Amino acid sequence: MDEAKLGSIYQAIAQNIIETIPEDWDKVYLYAELTEGVRKSYFFYYPVESDEPVYSHDIPELFDINENEYDQLWYQLLDLLKELWDEFKVNSNQPWSNLTLILDNEGNFKIDYSYNDLSKADPHEQQIIWEHKYLGLIPEDDDDREFLEEYLKSIEDKTE
Repeated sequence: MDEAKLGSIYQAIAQNIIETIPEDWDKVYLYAELTEGVRKSYFFYYPVESDEPVYSHDIPELFDINENEYDQLWYQLLDLLKELWDEFKVNSNQPWSNLTLILDNEGNFKIDYSYNDLSKADPHEQQIIWEHKYLGLIPEDDDDREFLEEYLKSIEDKTE
């Protein structure tokens, strides 16, 4: 795998995220899911001196940012993630199915790659699980909260 090319892609992804966030921030958690024909991503960031994460797709409304400008940055991010996915596919014959990128405001980052088959996974439920795992969020909606509780119990039962 071409480490220099990967580094360049990681840098471009980080720069895109930085350009998308309209305020000072401490940490970003990005989720991306890519397969043949599917490109999905979102992130949450923590503003400086806040413990309440901001959802990326809420940025235009919260900050009165032009939706087209936001969409342009968003599609650039999806293109960069696809470029990263393609690099893995070419070099390892097994591209990841989803990843979590954690970036802090000093430029440090960590990436968790997953190779799970997500073809039968419910995207909404996947997001609930991810938000809880990485952000500690509990859904406000009763049905979503019940789903998370059942999921966590099933994980607990498997480890006993």
